[in-house]
Amino acid sequence: MGVTEADLLEEMDLPSVECLNQATGKDWGNALKQGYREDGGLFCQSDDDEQLILTVPFKQIVNLSSVAIQGPADGTAPKTVKIFVNKPNLSFDNCGKKATATLTLTQAQVTTGEVIELDFTQFQNVRVVSFFVDDNQGGGEVTNVSKIIVNGAAVHTTNMSELKKC
Repeated sequence: MGVTEADLLEEMDLPSVECLNQATGKDWGNALKQGYREDGGLFCQSDDDEQLILTVPFKQIVNLSSVAIQGPADGTAPKTVKIFVNKPNLSFDNCGKKATATLTLTQAQVTTGEVIELDFTQFQNVRVVSFFVDDNQGGGEVTNVSKIIVNGAAVHTTNMSELKKC
């Protein structure tokens, strides 16, 4: 079909990103923002326990093809990650529901930031993607995420407000 799939960073509505249970000074920007996520010493870190919820809205509708989630090799990297599509109000109270996908990452996958393919049929017409980190590699109380990359393509639609009258 000729659709170019790429890192969707430019399509993310970064001012509207939310992260629940992040530690002060170790927020989601360290894992998502260009420049920060390339620095292996910066993390989005959980605060009260090992769980995190990161909700990322997009500026326009996208189709997702794969994700890469990276963390340190010290046992604090994510292990079980549930991905939810178009659930903008995801919270710890409702993240136990059926996810669009559940990833069980190995230490090798998360240390290298291996690209994980997603089921294309489940990740079409996405306005918001949420990541629920349920636990980490070592089973400890702190989870560290150094990089999250979301790959896919924008769905080109017509913005009706931009149309001009004839």
